Amino acid sequence: MTFFKVLDFMTFLSPLLLLLGIAIGMYYYKFLDTIYKVLLVYLIVSLCTDIISRIYGHFYRNNLIFILVFSLTEAAIFSILYHNCFFEKRNKLMLVLSSIAALYMVWEIGTLGTIQVRQFQSYAKVADSFLIIILAISYFFEKIGRNTAAEVEILKLNSIILIYFALTLIFYLPINFLININSDLKFYFWGANLLLTLLFYVFISWEIWKNGLNLKQSPFGSR
Repeated sequence: MTFFKVLDFMTFLSPLLLLLGIAIGMYYYKFLDTIYKVLLVYLIVSLCTDIISRIYGHFYRNNLIFILVFSLTEAAIFSILYHNCFFEKRNKLMLVLSSIAALYMVWEIGTLGTIQVRQFQSYAKVADSFLIIILAISYFFEKIGRNTAAEVEILKLNSIILIYFALTLIFYLPINFLININSDLKFYFWGANLLLTLLFYVFISWEIWKNGLNLKQSPFGSR
């Protein structure tokens, strides 16, 4: 099997993994902690974006706007996750940074119609990833600064979020080059990013399953 056939298979694997994760989340929904309910929403948004962007791209031959829209939505979901579930109290600086990042992404969406595909140089995904990295690092510093204990599962989740978005940030910095370069090299970059994303979906689905199963089996039920 050639690399391009593998890559084509992986693109169809994405919605299947998302559907599986969503099915798990819906089955255990009433037993899930709030953190995992928010992550379930993330999977649902990812699936909807995946499907709609495929349909839109089929008819219009250009679905770049979904990079921007998904970046804004992703930033909003993880901002809610950190401000409401991770941080012990509202972090005003992070709220300001979240607002600035959101305004920038809204501005990019508004200006997308004025540029050609070959001029596309979006930094929305970079801003999205950078914001989430800062949120993840801030959570670690909060725990260190206050010298407070945190659940091992939450620390692991935060670590994976940090690693995933740090790698995503590196990938999306040269997005204009990856879109317009006349070389098969770009497909290897897209393939690596897709594999990373699939692994992230699998991890989130696994964590949702573990949380739902543990609380379902607990004599106290959902917390």
